[in-house]
Amino acid sequence: MPNKTEISELCEALEREKERLEKSLSSFAKRDPKDASNWNARYPEMSDEGADRLDADENADEVEEYDTLLETEETLETRLRDVNRALENIGGSSYGACESCGSAISMERLRANPAARFCIEHAK
Repeated sequence: MPNKTEISELCEALEREKERLEKSLSSFAKRDPKDASNWNARYPEMSDEGADRLDADENADEVEEYDTLLETEETLETRLRDVNRALENIGGSSYGACESCGSAISMERLRANPAARFCIEHAK
């Protein structure tokens, strides 16, 4: 289990990652006013100003980009939830313990992924 100095180092890394994730999400999504942990991707606006209708190719491009944004949003939201969970647990006895077997997660793994919930053996 990490000592106090290591906990401080890991906490700082988690805070930096949280800030980075929120900044990335805010570049293409908005927070849900009813659930601050949920983000909603904005639909891309590719049409020229004043254009009344998009042609089929432009519409297909918008749909494709939106689909990509939704996938990216889901990936970033999942990681942000993991980071927030780690920040909530970092002061307690469960942080740094594998959720599957209860053994200590190595510091090497925690430095690489401070939000790790499983030891290497059970992460697979």
